[in-house]
Amino acid sequence: MLRRLTTYYAVWYLTAANALQETFVNRWTNLLFMSGKIIRLGMTLLVFFLIKENISSFAGYTPDQMIMFFLTYQFIDTITQVFYRGVYIFSQKIRSGEFDFMLTKPISTLFQALTGRPDFNDALFIIPTTALSIWIALQLDVVMTTSSALWYGALLLNAFLIATALHILIMAVGVITTEIDGAVWIYRDLMQMGRFPVSIYLAPVRWALFFIVPVGMMITIPTEVLVQAPPTYSMALAVLFGISFFLASLRIWNWSLKQYSSASS
Repeated sequence: MLRRLTTYYAVWYLTAANALQETFVNRWTNLLFMSGKIIRLGMTLLVFFLIKENISSFAGYTPDQMIMFFLTYQFIDTITQVFYRGVYIFSQKIRSGEFDFMLTKPISTLFQALTGRPDFNDALFIIPTTALSIWIALQLDVVMTTSSALWYGALLLNAFLIATALHILIMAVGVITTEIDGAVWIYRDLMQMGRFPVSIYLAPVRWALFFIVPVGMMITIPTEVLVQAPPTYSMALAVLFGISFFLASLRIWNWSLKQYSSASS
């Protein structure tokens, strides 16, 4: 097992090194991209702090708690972009026939497709933004305990597992249809709804955001636990759902591979 993990790490390291070289080659483009992300983050934080100054309560949550929901969303969204940016170009590999070549390699095709293009822009972006998020959280009037922080960390791992499952499902769509752009943008739009507590939405939307595209399990539940607000669903249910959702995504991925007929067909 250790030897196999070492092999996978070596493959990922080589892929990451190539991605890093590409980042340096396109440094001005990447600088503009990074500037845009910083401006967007700054504008969003400005809106939240304006809400904090002018609104005393939002759907039962304090403005400080609302900021914590956004900070959780920001972290989860960025960390998944660091590792899974390759999913966004997966359909190109299907259409070009490169996926056929990936299937012949003696390493998991799923691993190659998921981690084939680490995003160093987001990797660099997440360091200062995480530090900024921690500093902002410490300034907020939010009651946090050691226990809630530990549970929060565990639920963030669960959120990453769910995000992995969602990206696997997006690639399964790509295998079957050769097109994933629509699925990616649906996922991105629904993720942005997680900047606010999912519990504020109407019942059908709320249910969908907890159990179909489980943004609520990824963002709302961890943040509610951290700020010690009554969680919409129990932590045990969130973890059980995360594991089950991930296992289901693997089964769907394996099923999609059986439907694949290669780029030449």
